[in-house]
Amino acid sequence: MPVSVIVTAGGTTADFQNLLSGLRPTLGLRDEVVCVLPPQRHDLAVKARTQRWLTVVDETPPEHAARWSAGLAATTNPVVVLLDGDTVLTPHWLEPIAAAFDDPTVVAAGPRCHRSLGPQRVRLPPEAAAGIPVFKAYARQWRQDHRGLTDVDRLGPVCVAVRREALERAGGPTLDMPYAELREQGRLVLVESALIAHLGGRQCALRPAPPADAPLLSASLIVKDEEAVIATCLNVLRAVADEIVVYDTGSTDRTREIAREMGARVIDGYWDDHFGDARNRSLAHCRGRWALTVDADEVVGGDPKALRQQLETAGRTLDAFLVHVDSPTGAGSVSVWSPRLFRAAEYRYSGRLHEQVTHRITGEVPQNERTETLSLAHSGYLGATVATKDKVRRNHRLAALAKSDGPEALYNFARAERDAGDPAGAIDACRSGLAANPEAFIRVGLLSILIRCCAETGRFPEANEALAELRTAAREQVTTDQSEIVVRTAEGNHERVLELLRGIPENAFNDLGVEAGRRRLRPFEIISLRATGRPAEAAELLRAELRAGRLVLPLGDIAKVLEGAGSDVAELARLIPEHAVREVLYATRPEAPPLAEAVVEALWERFPGDPQLFGVVVWLAGRLPVNSAIRWSGRMREQGLARYCPLLALAAATDRSARDRALAAAAALELFGDQAALPPLSEALALVPDDQSRAVLKELRALAPGVASAISSV
Repeated sequence: MPVSVIVTAGGTTADFQNLLSGLRPTLGLRDEVVCVLPPQRHDLAVKARTQRWLTVVDETPPEHAARWSAGLAATTNPVVVLLDGDTVLTPHWLEPIAAAFDDPTVVAAGPRCHRSLGPQRVRLPPEAAAGIPVFKAYARQWRQDHRGLTDVDRLGPVCVAVRREALERAGGPTLDMPYAELREQGRLVLVESALIAHLGGRQCALRPAPPADAPLLSASLIVKDEEAVIATCLNVLRAVADEIVVYDTGSTDRTREIAREMGARVIDGYWDDHFGDARNRSLAHCRGRWALTVDADEVVGGDPKALRQQLETAGRTLDAFLVHVDSPTGAGSVSVWSPRLFRAAEYRYSGRLHEQVTHRITGEVPQNERTETLSLAHSGYLGATVATKDKVRRNHRLAALAKSDGPEALYNFARAERDAGDPAGAIDACRSGLAANPEAFIRVGLLSILIRCCAETGRFPEANEALAELRTAAREQVTTDQSEIVVRTAEGNHERVLELLRGIPENAFNDLGVEAGRRRLRPFEIISLRATGRPAEAAELLRAELRAGRLVLPLGDIAKVLEGAGSDVAELARLIPEHAVREVLYATRPEAPPLAEAVVEALWERFPGDPQLFGVVVWLAGRLPVNSAIRWSGRMREQGLARYCPLLALAAATDRSARDRALAAAAALELFGDQAALPPLSEALALVPDDQSRAVLKELRALAPGVASAISSV
């Protein structure tokens, strides 16, 4: 099938000449080439006009989509190839791409490409990227080793072939290309045997420039049902940004109304199970030179004036700033330096889940540095919030949808498998990701998860093998130390754990930008101190964490540490600050009912009448001892919560003994006159075995004499 190649001239003069030299020998007899010139690039115009085999189109607008449209208007073939002008082509790259359109279901196809965004992206080994001759040799071998087509949900911006009619129905070309609309018409495929390379320098024609009148800073949010937090977020944010864009993905509460009241520009959008795409749709409405991405459950801190001065004076080689994000959890906090602030015209998000800031053309991470003028406090990792929004299940589903998108997607899938309680699945995902030659950052992440999951499942030889590989891949010593601590703890080598901890600074960050200092590793220190016969030291470290509101261990382990020092969980209630009560209550969910009740009872002694406590009691009600159910029923009825009476819940609990159910129903009737207890009382009495009836009646006389008397008279 003949194709029309539309080249948008760009790059250096040498880059453009290399493209033209590589393009001409790959053309078929009926192929045509149009070269679209950018404004003010007379050097490229001279080169293009000396090539008699191509048609030159100039006097085009500066917007890249308009230049592509101009090229389309000058061509006629049914398949068009949109090609950036600083691309290195290889022999026979075009033939399999054109052949893909022999299948009528294919509407767009593209080669594998070094330095391109999206599924086309391939990472070359350093030796293959050392120069054009060695790259072309590498591409020849690649063509022999790779075959077939791979279906994808999008292609990249550097080189894509598309059916002309399909592109017209999709609304024409855009800088990011209308892949969602093309996907509705047919298949998008990767041609695995074709490999090209994109130089993508500062003179790349695809690099958009911000409008001259663009404001300095835009804040970008994606939200859904955030009415509880969004006002606080925006109230602080509007002192920092020139504009705030809130992209709503389908709220059913007052989120949109509150955002408009706070001065934000609200976009009524949609959700398609893709965080990166949703963030990019929000960014498309931002006009600023710089973009700051914020979540609704984050609050900005810092010095707005100093921040703006830093942005105004940032050099052209600096594309992003790392912002310190602190996320409290029930077990302390997760602190990370994240590239939340970046040049809006050049960077976008990639990835369905745990999306990353990447260059919108090359797919590379931005050149960045940390900023101390801005910080974010994030509340979304608190245990109760994670449970309410069912984030673990949601993330696992999204990660599974994306896991075929390369090593980074496999890294996210491994994280999701681990969080969902499937370490074996996480191990398999890590091994697949490592086999795909990931970038250094992803390799470290995959190895870290692999080590943790192997240690948790007792696969210590594999864990130690991966640990040895991590030592060569990681840049920061704390990255390796953190993983070794996980392995040695699982092995029971607690003396080695304490030795490693002594060499780690109190505050440090690992290769992934996540806090991994000794403070963050406190749970391992507490466990190892207790395991090596130093219970008093372990308890003192734990008490310091509890005073700060950090549950660094599960409640069961906290109880053991305190008991080892001669105390009990009542001390937890005395130490924990009021703001952390909710997380303590959430932490009772996986524990046995006696421990959960003991914790809630101790909290009642310190915070009598706190309505948060009743939520756990309602959950525990059917499993409480009868005496505890009586006590909590009185407290809840005093608060007007008779419908949640634990005695009635216990009386109706079919997994409890007939004796317990009868006593609970009788107590509700005797003490509170609740007639709702009569049916479960009759049912429970009928289920009492004959050989236990005397004993149960004796207990009833002691607990509810009036009810017992009525029963005896029947």
